[in-house]
Amino acid sequence: MNKLKKIGLTALGTSLVASSAIAADASLTGNAGYTWSSEEVGTSTTDGIGYEADFNMAISGELDNGWSVTGSMLITESNTLSSSWTQLTMGSLGSVLVGDGYGGVGQAFDDVTPKAYEENHDGMKTTTAIDSVGAHMGNSSIMYMAPALDVMGASVSIMAGYAPEASGAAVTDGKVSTSSNLWSSGKDLGIKIAYAGATVGAYGSELQKDSSDTETENDQMSATWHASYSAGPVSIGYQTGGYDNGLETSSTAATSAATVAASAGTFEFEKMSVAFNVNDNLSVSYGELTETYNPTDDAIANVDMDSKSIQFAYTMGSMKLSGYQTDTDNPGWDSDAKSDEVTELALNFSF
Repeated sequence: MNKLKKIGLTALGTSLVASSAIAADASLTGNAGYTWSSEEVGTSTTDGIGYEADFNMAISGELDNGWSVTGSMLITESNTLSSSWTQLTMGSLGSVLVGDGYGGVGQAFDDVTPKAYEENHDGMKTTTAIDSVGAHMGNSSIMYMAPALDVMGASVSIMAGYAPEASGAAVTDGKVSTSSNLWSSGKDLGIKIAYAGATVGAYGSELQKDSSDTETENDQMSATWHASYSAGPVSIGYQTGGYDNGLETSSTAATSAATVAASAGTFEFEKMSVAFNVNDNLSVSYGELTETYNPTDDAIANVDMDSKSIQFAYTMGSMKLSGYQTDTDNPGWDSDAKSDEVTELALNFSF
């Protein structure tokens, strides 16, 4: 009799946990290619030959109610997991996305002026303030994307994010986040409005100061707004904003290198660029970025880090040849630093 009870309970347990799998579509896409880069600092020049081999694996399926689920992972040439996320799309209710390394809401606002190839900071060899917008919100956070709204002919998109622990650490299935020792929770919000070739957007994020931390004085804040316009083959754009870690540690001197993550004070940035599609295959662009470091110590002068980048991209089927030359003055917000010039050529194949 006990054996019969055990068999019956086992069958019942199996029926409780069993579920029917939904039909799914799987895909494998990627990029492979070669790069040549040269960096000139003063009279010193360094060259390098590199390669790219990125593979993106995704699987998606549709539920009985019309909602869909997508899971994605991106692996880079360094044999590391660059990003992974799961997204639930709920039709007219919008989408919910949770993942690591995907950039959160901030990735749609960190540098969005027109370009032919890469953002300016790719050739600046330093972490910029414009690229740090929304920092620590790209991991262990949940992002909600509302469906696009039609308002008097304009398309309005709203995105919001929340991180219970704004440490920037990756969190996988069933795990808890690592404490940052600086910030507790974080939240951000972004909005984009597109109408007749023009796009404007604004974004803001706040990381709440940890009550037990002694290194920070205020919450971390970052904000930006941008505007761009496209008419035929020409696109122009402008973006400005700021970043403040809320740190109360001593500021970096004007004659020493500073970092966005560890310097007390505020960083302000201003970017403009223009891109031109010469034809269906060739595009060129020019962009200027100025970032100003304002130390908390009034006795230390503000320092501007300026960069200028000229770029091109030529596409022929699945092959793309692109490149840039980016010149940076006062790299690392160091007024004594030598100018930095980086040139890159890349040949990529998409599949």
